[in-house]
Order: sequence, then structure tokens, then C-alpha cells
Amino acid sequence: MIAQQTTEAAIDSLYDPVIVTDDQGGVTKLNPAAEEIFGSERENAGKHIEEIARDSRIAVAVSEALSSQRPVAGEGAASVLPLDVDGAERAFRLRTTPMRDDEGRLLGAVTLLEDITHLREIDRVKSEFIATASHELRTPLTSVQMSVLLLLEGAVGVLTDKQRTVLQACREDCERLEKLMRDLLDLSRIEAGESAPNCLAVRIGDLVHAATGPLRGRAEAKRIAVAEDIPADIPPVLADRPQIERVITNLVTNALRYTDAGGSIRIQVAQREGHVAVSVKDSGRGIPPEYLPHIFDKFAQVPGAPSGGAGLGLAISKRIVEAHGGQIVVKSLVGHGTTFTFTLRAAQS
Repeated sequence: MIAQQTTEAAIDSLYDPVIVTDDQGGVTKLNPAAEEIFGSERENAGKHIEEIARDSRIAVAVSEALSSQRPVAGEGAASVLPLDVDGAERAFRLRTTPMRDDEGRLLGAVTLLEDITHLREIDRVKSEFIATASHELRTPLTSVQMSVLLLLEGAVGVLTDKQRTVLQACREDCERLEKLMRDLLDLSRIEAGESAPNCLAVRIGDLVHAATGPLRGRAEAKRIAVAEDIPADIPPVLADRPQIERVITNLVTNALRYTDAGGSIRIQVAQREGHVAVSVKDSGRGIPPEYLPHIFDKFAQVPGAPSGGAGLGLAISKRIVEAHGGQIVVKSLVGHGTTFTFTLRAAQS
């Protein structure tokens, strides 16, 4: 009884809402923070989690944790739950863990709703600052680009070869800076929900061909073989065509950057339950395991990697895929290449 009282006191003292269910999904305990959202424990005890959950993802997570007997934790933006607490909307990250006794028998599940409202607000302010700074920099950058272009065209006089070389380098750096600012603006729009995907049924083969076509010349120049494996019976997917083409372009561009001459890149498409998975596999140098957990972070860079990127391509790709209701993962082994795989919902017939 002392051990039980200590456990209940510990759960009750937690700031974040906690829901305890039995092995059938029936509610057995709500701490005070959870009662503010779902009602009192006395009213809800014995009810199935589906009856009290104000977001279907809570019931799905409990069911998945009980059936698989493994923890379920959502990390992406699509897994954030907006719930009303005392008349104000707060953001929670869902984490569900199965409970077992000393002999390993399943007792139920514990669901923790981690309050991340303050973290999202900090991230919003940071994104707004980046967007504002990038927007304000575009005007002077455009002026610099126009001036460099006029000089290269000889509008103010004939240039020497050395002057032309310096101006050409300036032009390339301006283009890189413009791409960086464009990526920052796009990322801030996606995070703010201003670039919600306009999903239509589209053939995944068309997306792959449109994205890889412009890159084949670069692949041929490096003597890298690009192969596509797209079965004929793959159903159409629900996708915003420009956004998903951008994801595929980012993944193939990264594969080209990390693959040495004579290597290979394979794009494979496979059907899963209600989804279509697209994989981009290269024979490159691979990513060290310590960098894999952070590879989708903004400005993430692997030391010793070829230059040419600002570390935003994968962050943008991850947010685009999650906005489509899919997931993106990476597998890599140093010296044996890397495989990025993302999923899209299959369009119903």
C-alpha cells in the first residue's frame, strides 16, 4: 500500500498530464493535470480511452503501444496535439509506454502529454525573425546581383580577364546567398502553416521522372548511374506535386553530392498499407551514426562533407513530408551508402 501510494503521489505531482490505462485500454487513473483536460478521474475511470480522448491520436497511440508492447512517441510536427486547457489552447507531444509486471506480463499503458507550448512559441519567434531578416536582405542582394550582371555584360566598360573572373565569383556567391534566403523563407512559411499542401492524386512515377530529369546531366558528368525501380501496379498518391518533386530533388541532389565518381543511385518505390514508400539509396560514403539523429535538423552539417549546401534541404523535406501525413527516415552505414525513405498516402480508387 505504501508503494502504491508513493507511485500515485509521484504521478499526481507531475506538471504534465498523465493517463494510465489497463491492458484493454480502459482508464484507471488520471493525474490532476489530465483532469483539467479530460474531466475528473471519478467520472472517467473504467471508460475506454476512445471515449475520453479528445484527439483520436491518443487512442491510436494507446492501442499501438498495447498491441506492439513497445513505446510510441511522436516527434514530428504532425504529432503535436492542440488541446484546450482552461479556455486556452496548448500544444502537447504524445508519448505512450506499455507497463509490465516483474514477470513481463502486460498490465496496461502510461500516456504522457508533454506540454511543449513554450517551446513552440520560442520556435515561432525564431522563425519569424529568420523570415523577416531574409526578406529584408533580398532587396539589397537583388541590387548587388543586377550591378554584377551589368558589369559582366560590359555596360560600364571593357573588363580584363582578371576582373571578369572576380565578378563571376561574386555572381556565384550571390546566387548561393539567394538560394539560402529562399530556403529560409520557404522553411518559415512551412512551419507557420502558410504552405499547406494542395494534395491531388498523382502518379509517383511522374513525380520521380520530373525531379530526376534535370539532374541526370550532373550524374553523367560524375559517371554516377541513376536507376529507377517503380512497379507498374503502384497506385497514385495524394501529393502537392511541386512540393514532393522538391523533396525528391533534395534527396537525389544529396546523393549525388555524397557519392563518388563511378557510384550508383537507385530510386525505389514500394506499396505499403495505405501508403506508398519512396527510397533514394546511394553507394556513397555514408553518415556516421552519431550524426544520424540530427540529420533532419536545420543547418545540420556532417564534418568533412562536400560543400555546397546550407543544411536546410533535409529540414524542408521532413516538414513537407509530415505536412502530407507521411514520415521520412534515414538508414546509413559508413562506407556502404545511405538510404532515405519517405511515405505518402495512397489515393483511394
